[in-house]
Amino acid sequence: MKRIGIALGGGGAKGFAHIGVIKVLRENKELLPAIAAGTSAGSIVASLYAGGLSQEKLEESAKKFGWFHDVINLPDTARLLIGRKMSGLLSNASLGQSVNELLGGRTFNDLEIDLAVVATDIENKRRVIFTSERMADNINYSELKKYLPEPENSKPGFSTHVVSDFNDIGKAVQASCAVPGVFQPVEIKGMKLFDGGLIDQIPVDVIRAMGADISIGVSLALATIHNKISNPVYAASSIFGILGIHQIRKSLDLADIGFQISGIEKKSSIDPKQYELLELGKTEMEKHTDELKSLLEN
Repeated sequence: MKRIGIALGGGGAKGFAHIGVIKVLRENKELLPAIAAGTSAGSIVASLYAGGLSQEKLEESAKKFGWFHDVINLPDTARLLIGRKMSGLLSNASLGQSVNELLGGRTFNDLEIDLAVVATDIENKRRVIFTSERMADNINYSELKKYLPEPENSKPGFSTHVVSDFNDIGKAVQASCAVPGVFQPVEIKGMKLFDGGLIDQIPVDVIRAMGADISIGVSLALATIHNKISNPVYAASSIFGILGIHQIRKSLDLADIGFQISGIEKKSSIDPKQYELLELGKTEMEKHTDELKSLLEN
């Protein structure tokens, strides 16, 4: 049997659209991914899918989601303000706790579906991939270098660091979602980690390196680009999005099936009360099921 891998991209609250993508794959059991990787918001859905959460539970969690309950940790944020240790305005520690509660405290090594969570180590100029011990032993590093070449012959580059001895999936997801300037970096094993989207918005190369025979890449591109630049936050967000377009295209071209969810650019990246996002993801994935079935058969 060919192994399907799915790479889910970042996009704030627009990440709920990934739940619709997963729903279609679950309705076609032969299309279920055995490998999942995610960046930023994509890492949340990838982790919960790999953790075996039912579709009903995924959708229920989306409907209950709230920034001040599931992401932003107010006590930690207050301590930052008092101590003036502000590499970011907010703490997103509650996100890690929420993910771990939904996963029942399971670790990367406990999951039946192979999982990878991507973050960025700015200080050491490297991408950080959190995964299980069994996967780290078998990961194809040459595949990773195709997307992200290391420094060579006086040319700049970013290295990749695979971490397999860290059991806290929630905290890895927290790091993957730590948008610079908004959230504090997340400290793990001596590293100060930020959003994985800085360097790998849709980790298609990661699922290929993990052994996916067929790769699906799902983009929420343009999620941070605003039609009207009405304030400095929108300007900074849009610049971040535009700079990432080239890497998004590169990742989607690497995938056997790579697509952007239609209509996603019209939705808010901060308003979680957009349940139609799930339908957008479902509709887009349905367009590609025949192609995916064909790849499995050939």
